Amino acid sequence: MESSRKQRWRQLQSVFEPGFSRMLLISLLLHILLPVLYFTPLFPKGEPLKPPVYRVNLVNKPVKNPQAGRPEAVATKKPAPPKPEPKPAPVKPKPLPPKPKPEPPKPEPKPIPKPEPPKPEPKPEPPKPKPAPKPAVKPKPEPKPSVSKAQENALQKRLEQLRKKAEQKQAEEDRKARLEALRVAAAAESQQIESPVKDAPVGMLDGKGDEAGVAAAEFVREYIQQQWSLSQYQISGSPEAEVLLFYSTSGALQHYRFLEKSGSSIFDDSLIRAINKSKQLNQPLPEAMEFHIVFNLKEMMDRR
Repeated sequence: MESSRKQRWRQLQSVFEPGFSRMLLISLLLHILLPVLYFTPLFPKGEPLKPPVYRVNLVNKPVKNPQAGRPEAVATKKPAPPKPEPKPAPVKPKPLPPKPKPEPPKPEPKPIPKPEPPKPEPKPEPPKPKPAPKPAVKPKPEPKPSVSKAQENALQKRLEQLRKKAEQKQAEEDRKARLEALRVAAAAESQQIESPVKDAPVGMLDGKGDEAGVAAAEFVREYIQQQWSLSQYQISGSPEAEVLLFYSTSGALQHYRFLEKSGSSIFDDSLIRAINKSKQLNQPLPEAMEFHIVFNLKEMMDRR
């Protein structure tokens, strides 16, 4: 029995080539290591560097090829050259006094006409007797309608309701006026941007053109950002949406569409409201342009 087992084992060993068990072990190890190496990065990937977030002053002109400079700077007006002093007018010679004109001949006196004799005045006619006045008939006073106590109370109640409704309407109008004034003041304060570099030229940090102004895409992004409002407590994370916008030369929004939504309905709805408020820019564009802009919640919060 033992000899038959040994014979079978020797037959199996003779079938396989020498070193087969070692290659089988190596193959097994490779099959185990390859998935581990594939799903486990040896070097962690760093996040891609994003361009710095900076403010754009909306008083600057949007251009296609901005020069190197600062987008929040304000163009300083060059002093006007001094006006040349007016030259003194040449002295004209005094004109000679005019020659005296000859006096015209005196007219001959006309003969005085004789007055006509006065005509006799007509005699006044005797006054006609006036007819005796008829006695005036006094109208009878109409009887006043009688008002019951219940009708008077209902009328007073109705007047009180109308007075309260008018007061509530006036209070609501005053509240809206105060909110609008605060919104205008906040918008004006947010647009007061100061450049950290004194007397910096108007342009872009990476500008390579020769036009004094800001990039049109950054101008449109900043304008929509000024119209955007969303509290950081309404949403969490950092949602991001890609939008394609089409503007005419006059700065009017023709149409837009989302290339990719953020997945947050709150963020997307707030972005739609800001775009609808930006249907007309405050400045014209160099030409009809298409803008592919990515709106990120974190960047929009940082721009505030």
